[in-house]
Amino acid sequence: MMIPDFAQKPIEEPSKWLQRWIQEAEKEGEVEPTAMALSTIGGEGRPRTRFVLCKGVSAHGVRFFTNLESAKGVEISVNKHSSIAFHWPKMNRQVRAQGTLEAVPDDEADEYFLTRKRLSRVGAWASKQSRPLKAREELLSSVKHYSEMFGDDIPRPPHWSGFRLIPDYWEFWQGHDGRLHDRWAIHQSDGNWVSWRLYP
Repeated sequence: MMIPDFAQKPIEEPSKWLQRWIQEAEKEGEVEPTAMALSTIGGEGRPRTRFVLCKGVSAHGVRFFTNLESAKGVEISVNKHSSIAFHWPKMNRQVRAQGTLEAVPDDEADEYFLTRKRLSRVGAWASKQSRPLKAREELLSSVKHYSEMFGDDIPRPPHWSGFRLIPDYWEFWQGHDGRLHDRWAIHQSDGNWVSWRLYP
C-alpha cells in the first residue's frame, strides 16, 4: 500500500477508537451496536459475507465466536485473510478493518461460553450450523436431546470456539451532508500506526 508523505500518527489508537464508537452506538440506541459484517473467502476464491457479533475489542484485535464446522469456520481454516465492517445508521458512521484471523485460546473460549444464555449453549451442540435442515422439528428435537442430556452443566463443544481479527488496515467513516464525509485510513507501518484522510 502506498502511504502518502503527509501521513501522521492517528488521532486515536484504532482499537480504542472502535471501542469508543461502539459505546457511543450503545448510548445512541443502535439496535445491534456490536453487529459486524464478516467476510471470508470460499473454496472457489469468492468472498462470502455474513453478520456476527463482536465479542471484544482490544489492541490484540477484534473477537467473535462461531461453530468451527460452519461454512465460515471451514473457510477460515483454509484462508486466514478476512475483513469486517460495522455500520451505525443513527450516527451515520462506519468502520471497516482487514487483516488475518487467529484462533483464541481454549481457556478464553471456555470463559466466554459460560457467559452465554443456557439456550444458546444448548444450541451450540444442537445446531449443525450451515448444513441442510429438512424440518425445524429436527432442530427442536436436537435441542431437547442436549438440554436433557446436560441439564444445567453445559460444556463448550469441541467444535465451537472463537477468532480474533488482527487488523493491518482500518478505515473510519463519519457521514456529513452532501456526501462530504470524513474518512480516515489507518495502516500499520514498521510496527506503528500511521493515518491519513481519504476523499469521500
